[in-house]
Amino acid sequence: MGQVTLEPLKIPDRLRMETTVERAWTEAANRLRPRVLLPAAFAAPSPIAPGEHRVFMVFNRKGGAGKTTTTLELACAWAAMGYSVRVIDADPQDAGLSGWLEPVYPEGLKAENRKSLLHVLYEKAGLDDATYYTRYKNIYIVPSYEDCAVAEYDPAVSGERTLRRAIKRSEAPVDITIVDCPPKVGKLSTFTLAIGGKVIVPSQVSALDAKSNESLRQTITNAQDEYDVEVVAAVLTAWDATNIAKDVGNEMAEHYPGALVCPVRKSVDAKTAPRENKSVREFNRRSNTTRDFDQLGRMLVAPREEAA
Repeated sequence: MGQVTLEPLKIPDRLRMETTVERAWTEAANRLRPRVLLPAAFAAPSPIAPGEHRVFMVFNRKGGAGKTTTTLELACAWAAMGYSVRVIDADPQDAGLSGWLEPVYPEGLKAENRKSLLHVLYEKAGLDDATYYTRYKNIYIVPSYEDCAVAEYDPAVSGERTLRRAIKRSEAPVDITIVDCPPKVGKLSTFTLAIGGKVIVPSQVSALDAKSNESLRQTITNAQDEYDVEVVAAVLTAWDATNIAKDVGNEMAEHYPGALVCPVRKSVDAKTAPRENKSVREFNRRSNTTRDFDQLGRMLVAPREEAA
């Protein structure tokens, strides 16, 4: 199997977004600049040490917020930094991450013997049994499909910490697990938040997303009362210089004071790449979308080569 190796980007500082400890955009919309708003207590990230494992969950209770794109592009950014990344697709839809980042099954493995997240939820397979190669070197996937939705209603799937236990029992040598969470509040979203770890909240810059952000904040607040979760980043997807971008960005900064707020600039590449079954990073290394996700990835995890 030929795999694509994702190389580090060489981005001049002038093309990276400015970072600032300010927590709001105050300028007029036509003068907005894409910049990363840092929390007051922001500390530079550390590289992942040998044997260490970090978990990130990409969560929004609304569809179309950019969860899947955020999940894949961050996985690509971290793989390019030298880490091995396992992606868990917990969003059971036909045109979701498992269709974009297709699993590469072992040659000769019959379809009926292929495992998915559904088998893990029913505890009929361990997480490692359901982990497969992808077309990208150092990126692995636990796939899910439309049939995974049955877990929402089946009382046989009842342990909310099933996924948390499955990750802890895993022996796969991965540095990072990133979870593409389902887009609605239900059993599956509870199971993903119960994993615990660092939460990344994407929100598309749109009026509809702005209306749902308060209920999203409340859902995450409730999860923080129950589980060990921490919002580390709010991602403004399809960002452009508009009043709604300004309003959504300022609202996210207010809702998640301990998180960095990172714009990801709108580009045609983000819509075109999935049609080619490619990540935006592979489709166009020079895209603003690629550069912005690369910068976000480096602000969440330091590259391995910088450990020394």
